[in-house]
Amino acid sequence: MDTILTHRGYSIPKFKVDAAKTKQMLTDLTVCPKLNKKFASAEVQAGLTFKLFKESSTRWYLPRAYGVETFGLAESSVLSEGLDLSATAAEFKGSPYPYQTDIINSFLAAGSNGLICVPCGKGKTFMALKIAASLGKRFLVVVDKEFLMNQWRGEMSALMPGLRIGILQGPKCEVNATEYDCTICMIQTLCGKDYTEQTFQEYGFTIFDECHHLAAQHFSKTLQKIQTKCMLGLSATPTREDGLTKVFFWFLGKPVYWEKQREPDPTVEVVSVLVKSDDVNYNTVPTDWRGETVMARLLTNVLGCSERTDEIVRRIVGLCADAGRRVLVLSERIGHLNEIERRVAAVDGALTMSYYIGGMKEKVREEGAATARILLASYAMASEAMNIKTLNTVILASPRKHVEQSTGRILRVRPSERVVVPLIVDIVDVHPMYRGQWKKRLAYYKACAYSLKMEGMGEAAVGEFETKVKRGVPMFIP
Repeated sequence: MDTILTHRGYSIPKFKVDAAKTKQMLTDLTVCPKLNKKFASAEVQAGLTFKLFKESSTRWYLPRAYGVETFGLAESSVLSEGLDLSATAAEFKGSPYPYQTDIINSFLAAGSNGLICVPCGKGKTFMALKIAASLGKRFLVVVDKEFLMNQWRGEMSALMPGLRIGILQGPKCEVNATEYDCTICMIQTLCGKDYTEQTFQEYGFTIFDECHHLAAQHFSKTLQKIQTKCMLGLSATPTREDGLTKVFFWFLGKPVYWEKQREPDPTVEVVSVLVKSDDVNYNTVPTDWRGETVMARLLTNVLGCSERTDEIVRRIVGLCADAGRRVLVLSERIGHLNEIERRVAAVDGALTMSYYIGGMKEKVREEGAATARILLASYAMASEAMNIKTLNTVILASPRKHVEQSTGRILRVRPSERVVVPLIVDIVDVHPMYRGQWKKRLAYYKACAYSLKMEGMGEAAVGEFETKVKRGVPMFIP
């Protein structure tokens, strides 16, 4: 046979690929993230370049979808069907919404390979497990964080209580399809160890959660180690700014369903708060010897502005006067969250607060999140898999370009079931680069048909600011 689907990927004999095609193929499959040419030396670029193919003396082994796209459907397959789930293990307790049924059917109709890309709160985990039950094969789930592993285990216990669940993490290697119906795998463990082709051979389906991470140089190794007959990638935000989205598309296939924009929801309110301060540090844009803005120092200056922090605290306390409000406060810097906590406590010591940041014990983090009126969280933790349905208010306390996932954390309750109107408080800084980020957020809010309101902090000239933003005129408020 010439082209074969194998556990190493799409295989094709070298003699079947002419010199020109080989050159193009190797160019395509040797990738590097987009770099700022001002700072990326040839040495740095070389260190970040990696290959997505393997070879033997006679054959090429390529990412599956790339191979099909370039050379056509494989003539044969040696991929295992995978062991069947027992009737008890395959029993699914949930009932999908009609839109979920449509998405599930789209995936199954596409040969059970590809991506499902939907916003937060649409039930990616639920749909993936329903697909696993429908396929009826023993399966793998690949995650990159321990708390995601535990979330998956919890969802499996609720939706497929008959599953025997194994774990692949560190020294624990419960990978045996005879003993386990499903194994949840930590991506760090997968990348750090070598496995034979037989290790995962008896599994017929793999779910890659938050699959956009798989394009990173180190994590991409996972895609060369696990190749099951059916593979599903899950992501709310599959597009990577470093240009490496193609990596997991080539291995898993393109999205079979991609909801790029949330459904219009005018019940969601957005209040953009324009910051004004006379603080010299706040109004100073630090630059390096090239005249380039030093973004880390600028962020330090902005978050260190006392008046700005006081405004955030004032709004938190005011919102908590409504007993139904559960407020999520997001920042890039833990120290900033610490200062917000200190000032809120000084104003109203009765308000309960907790943290949702990396490095916490999961039990402590989740117990605090379940009861606190104010949840202080990092963007990193809020961007993926935070599942706290009681949250209905978010304050974007530090600048951020993309907030689709972060703001989605307060939209897990369906509009028809909401008691409190969801509210996004967007703190807007006037520095050109942050103003540009706000314009991107504003475009997203408008596309979602959210109800928009602009307010000024102190004497901030809101009308003038809005006018100049529309005209693209640079503006600082001294």
